[in-house]
Amino acid sequence: MLTVDDVLDLEWPGPPAWSTDSAFLGATIYEDDGNALLVSRPGDDGDPWRVRPNDAHVTEFAWSPTDPVLVCGTDDGAMVLLDPLERTITELARTPDGDGSFAWSDDGDRIAFYRDGCPWIRSLADGIERGFDVPERGPFLGESRMLAPREDGLLAYRFVEREAKCVGVIDTDSGELVWRTRPDTSSHSPVWLADGRLLFERSGEYGTVREFVAADLEGGETTLFREEDGEVGTLSRGSPQVSPDGSNLAAAFPLDGFEHVYVIDLESGERTQLTAGAFEDKGFAGSAPRWLDDETLVFASNRRDPGQRQLYAVTLEGEITPLVEREGTAVDPRPSPDGSRLAYRHASAERSTELRVLDLEGGATPTGDGETAAGTAAADDGVRDRRLTRSGVESWPSPPTEPERISYESSGLTVEGYLLDPRRGEAVPDDATDLPSVVYVHGGPMRQMRDGFHPERSYGLQYAIQQYLAAKGYVGLFVNYRGGIGYGREFRAAIAGVTGRAEMDDIARGADFLRGLEYTSDAVGLWGLSYGGYAALQLPGTHPGTFDVTVNLAGLVDRANYYEWAAETKFPEIASATSVRMGGTPLEAPERWADSSPITHVDRYETPLYNFHGTADRYVNVEQQDLVVDALLDSDVAFEAEYYPDEGHVFSRRATWARTIEKLEGAFETHLR
Repeated sequence: MLTVDDVLDLEWPGPPAWSTDSAFLGATIYEDDGNALLVSRPGDDGDPWRVRPNDAHVTEFAWSPTDPVLVCGTDDGAMVLLDPLERTITELARTPDGDGSFAWSDDGDRIAFYRDGCPWIRSLADGIERGFDVPERGPFLGESRMLAPREDGLLAYRFVEREAKCVGVIDTDSGELVWRTRPDTSSHSPVWLADGRLLFERSGEYGTVREFVAADLEGGETTLFREEDGEVGTLSRGSPQVSPDGSNLAAAFPLDGFEHVYVIDLESGERTQLTAGAFEDKGFAGSAPRWLDDETLVFASNRRDPGQRQLYAVTLEGEITPLVEREGTAVDPRPSPDGSRLAYRHASAERSTELRVLDLEGGATPTGDGETAAGTAAADDGVRDRRLTRSGVESWPSPPTEPERISYESSGLTVEGYLLDPRRGEAVPDDATDLPSVVYVHGGPMRQMRDGFHPERSYGLQYAIQQYLAAKGYVGLFVNYRGGIGYGREFRAAIAGVTGRAEMDDIARGADFLRGLEYTSDAVGLWGLSYGGYAALQLPGTHPGTFDVTVNLAGLVDRANYYEWAAETKFPEIASATSVRMGGTPLEAPERWADSSPITHVDRYETPLYNFHGTADRYVNVEQQDLVVDALLDSDVAFEAEYYPDEGHVFSRRATWARTIEKLEGAFETHLR
């Protein structure tokens, strides 16, 4: 029988990154309470180097652009330099809150980083560090590109001023801020182009405009791309990628209704669409295609199945070649600098996330499994697509329950999902009937559950928890409700003006679907994290009696309260399309905001509610749970609420998840059996 320990023993590799000489591959890998760093040498028979400096957890890492060494930060405040060839660890600095957002200069001589909110530079040759008295990083969440040092001593960085993200340039010799963007828009993600211009992203007009801008520090700006959606603000995400020769940008845009691959000529500004069709050429909401060489891009696509992702290559002429066609979800394609191999993450119905490397010099990859462990791959020249990590699902006492893709109609749209029928597993008899059901609701809403394990830790772990519940005899359903990715721009935009109603109808129809199965009982529960927690709070009020019990993990109950908090700590109001989708700000459209807030409907609750929230959550303010508790104290509704000290949005500690799963299972056993 599958146990909670089996679920929590799973490890979750992060996106891979190559060393500059293509010899080493690095990735974080989530263990019990945090990340270790895994450094592999693909093709070598030796074991990967699993690193936790001073037994601390790794927060981030970045390879040198000139040598096979990397810098990483730890959760105990250290900045360390790792040499995977010698397997040495050198501590460079230690501060109470740690350093982060590491970025190397192109010559590999200096590292830029933030310390206590300020940009700093460290020389590797002499260890001299210098901080700069300039506007600070600010409270808003970070991007993948925060700092960009240049060999001539200029440093581009992101800062916050007047509640907007800005990009500035520091002369590191004088310490002066020599250039900056204006604070009436939100600018971020700086990167230097080969011609000396500074590329950055800019958004404004309350999240309805997105631009890629190239700035000449001595002259003016050139807008290379502009995307507008004044009605609902459903814009693309994902930072553009510069080609190795510096001549083109690549990104994915939904300009024809679906996310497809485009390139922009940096000299002429001409934009060319390379892929097309009623599918999405994107792995995640924030993904972007990657350059294999100056003429070829690699990308993930669901063109074969909306709930899966395979990997493809496309040339600048639009010629498309399949690279990874195996079943499941392949994401984060990362070509080696020499173009010979492709690293990526893969998950499927049979396995949780694994790190894999494809040899690009041996023809098309087989569609079957065709694999060995990294340590024995050299003995089999026929193996081109090998696993560098192994899913712990292989050690489970029985195979996971295979998901079944289902669909139903809801408020004018076809909604898809994945059904876990426990009778298809080994723990429940084939002829079992009167089984209780549990709906899981993903976060976002710009997310999507997949045909099997999700490659990201958050959703992959929650998928594994549903597998655990299936082994206990619960029928499971994952609902890909409107507002999520994978089904085109119109589907994503379908919650505008009806947030808190239309997508809740989608989820409620899932309960109806489950009750209509011949082997289920009428007992249906629901749980979810973030937007899924919001659903667990909203549905008992808007659709009372639809679910017999709901479990909220870090959900929001008062949208206006959250909006105010998020505009101060999470993202600039000028860059957020929330007010556009809601028909105005909370002051301009109070009825719409109230109707979309669970706090408005608490007096209609009829069923028990369980709540869990981390006190250090940076994505949903913990005050939301305070409001839930305050609202229910004087009601007759049975409820529980637990606060987890120092836990973030997705809990990090194994013990916290063990406690949460115990409470989750207890809630369902009490109210669904």
